[in-house]
Amino acid sequence: MSKTGLLTAVHLANLPGTLAAARKYALGTLYVQLHPRFTDEHRATAFSKLIANVYQNSPRVLGAGLDLKFLVSTLKFKDFGPLKRKIDYLFFDHPIGSVENTENLLRFHGDSNVVILSNQPFSLDTADLKLEPTETFKNVVLGGTFDRMHAGHKVLLTQAVLLAEKRLVVGVTDENMIKSKKLWELITPVEQRILEVRQFLEEIDSTLKYEIVPISDPFGPTASDPNMDMIVVSSETARGGAKVNELRASKGLKQLQVHTIELLDDESTIDDKEDKISSSNQRMDLLGTRLKPRDPKPHLSSSPYIIGLVGGVASGKSRMAERFQKLGAGVIDCDKIAHELYAPGEDCYQTVVNNFGVGILNEDKTINRKSLGAIVFANPDKLNILNIIMWEAILERAKKRIAEMYYKENKQVVIMEAAILLQAGWQTACHEIWSCFIPREEAVKRLIDRNGLSEEEALKRIGAQISNSELVKHSDIVFCTAWSYEYSQQQAEKAWALLMGELKQKL
Repeated sequence: MSKTGLLTAVHLANLPGTLAAARKYALGTLYVQLHPRFTDEHRATAFSKLIANVYQNSPRVLGAGLDLKFLVSTLKFKDFGPLKRKIDYLFFDHPIGSVENTENLLRFHGDSNVVILSNQPFSLDTADLKLEPTETFKNVVLGGTFDRMHAGHKVLLTQAVLLAEKRLVVGVTDENMIKSKKLWELITPVEQRILEVRQFLEEIDSTLKYEIVPISDPFGPTASDPNMDMIVVSSETARGGAKVNELRASKGLKQLQVHTIELLDDESTIDDKEDKISSSNQRMDLLGTRLKPRDPKPHLSSSPYIIGLVGGVASGKSRMAERFQKLGAGVIDCDKIAHELYAPGEDCYQTVVNNFGVGILNEDKTINRKSLGAIVFANPDKLNILNIIMWEAILERAKKRIAEMYYKENKQVVIMEAAILLQAGWQTACHEIWSCFIPREEAVKRLIDRNGLSEEEALKRIGAQISNSELVKHSDIVFCTAWSYEYSQQQAEKAWALLMGELKQKL
């Protein structure tokens, strides 16, 4: 189980080194607070740049996966307060003694391990930090998506907490507001995002009144709340602050002060990603990783391990299957199997002709799939009949091919590529489902360029298939091929390495 630490700091210029010294304690969460005596000389808002720098550098100093939270309460109220969570380690960057009034802190967390990370004497030297306090306001508001809380979110919310005296209102975009976002299908539900925002805010300062609400338009509560005083925006959304004031002016509401925060740079970014710390980058990092724990399939033999690969038209599914084939997987193309089953002499061939008539045949007696398609796509009942005929037969032949690959070619992992896998209910024949998807507009572009379809035809084909959000919902691992070939390859290699490691552990 990961541990939780609380660092009380006085040597601010040495804070990165102090944080690095705490790294060896294998923490899952680290709270940081400045000694309350700092507020004797400086207002809390003066430390906003320092806090932003700590969040900016924390991944490099502390490593990935540690949840850092900078406590604001001690800066505002000149005293140590209790935390609801159990603290395993109390860290100090100086020897502790009665001179600094640590009795409350030790009383709140009396069973914690006390760790002195530095022997540098107690000092509140802030001469080199250029601390500049700013005005505070009774009612502060801000908005955002807040998907998977990251350092940029923490800076934005912490700044708002520092600026608020009584009430902080946070608008969290709901499903109607997220569809322009990159990989929006991977954004967590609004209820979960609201919960994470509330938990973060109440931990860093429990004294404010928090109103955290879903919003379905860019303005949210700012359009009607007469009591708001300030809006906090990022440099990327600064124009939104001006728009809010334009709307409020049209309604006779008072203008809001606008406080703009600079975005944090992402020093680890790559060409396909944004050069800032963002939720979009985090969602890109999810590609090729496991979105949920593996679901045991006791009705299936453990070998070969069968992965259903599904994806929409033009999603890059077949190219992704080729990547896995080069990595060592066997690949079954269910669309090719369907072509085989339409051939004269196959049981499905005669059944299809019996149900749909000789009018679907070419002169050489082969089935004209275009003619057959015109019939079934114009009549849902006839399409259902065709599916009943074909789906079971395709799956049975796929299973036969999988067994041959395992016993004759020693393929321990077999990819069953099938666009209709979810509609046909073949999930039960697979150990897990991997899916490939691309944004709707990219799929339209590819169909127009690759297949020569009109935009109307492309939209019709895309509209007839399962949605990206449904794909994600049913998938264990997802891929998106909207960027470079190299980035798609990285996703495939990441997923393959993950699977190989898991299967090796089972042996």
